[in-house]
Amino acid sequence: MIAMKIEKSHKILAVVIVIAAFLVVENTLLKPAYLSRYTGIQIYDAIRDFKSLEQKGFDVIVNVQGMSDSKPLQARGSIAETSTGWFLMKSNGLCRIVEGPMGSKDILANLIYFEVSPTISVEAVFGPEKTADFAFKTGFRRVKGSIAFDDASISPTLLQELRNTNKEFYSLSPGRVEIIPISSGFVLDIKVPVPISEISGLVGNIKSDSVQTGYMYYYTGVDDENEIQGIRQDLEGKGAILVNYYKQR
Repeated sequence: MIAMKIEKSHKILAVVIVIAAFLVVENTLLKPAYLSRYTGIQIYDAIRDFKSLEQKGFDVIVNVQGMSDSKPLQARGSIAETSTGWFLMKSNGLCRIVEGPMGSKDILANLIYFEVSPTISVEAVFGPEKTADFAFKTGFRRVKGSIAFDDASISPTLLQELRNTNKEFYSLSPGRVEIIPISSGFVLDIKVPVPISEISGLVGNIKSDSVQTGYMYYYTGVDDENEIQGIRQDLEGKGAILVNYYKQR
């Protein structure tokens, strides 16, 4: 009887140790970013929340645990495109389709979680601008808006070269950034906030006599809500006509 009690105590202790170890690992994974967790069958919720975070200018890293080719898999990367019930994840230079556990795509997810930063996303809106020498504003992480490049020398061949050079936006994510040809040039329509570091190379390759922007939305971030008033005054001093901010929760 005593031996049975000792064995039962050992089993309980083992369970406690396993749970404690899981919590340590989980807490390590969560820092420093905020985490949203979803089971594989909650992939629709994950996609909905990703779109909301992306539209507010947050940086989102996706982590997936699941199966691929009947083997366990863990992957970490960015979301390049979303659709109904699946998303395209870019990880280690490869793009893979992630679906729920009952799907038929490349990766069948059992667990999905997001790392989100910064703590607070700050959105600065700048009015339309006409210039012959366009450049994105400095000091920001992401940008959204439309830019018209007026130049009769911009040919269909050049437009295709731009698409080929920037496959991340055009072959994988046509709904996020789009090149729209017009009679004497084209419009670059940035539909969701994208990293300036990735889109600036595209704009740097365009030579235009005249550039006209629409309202442009730029995004930066802070970790402390007390910093917002100072950054608001700074951005308004630089010409921002409206400054909004969004918390992760």
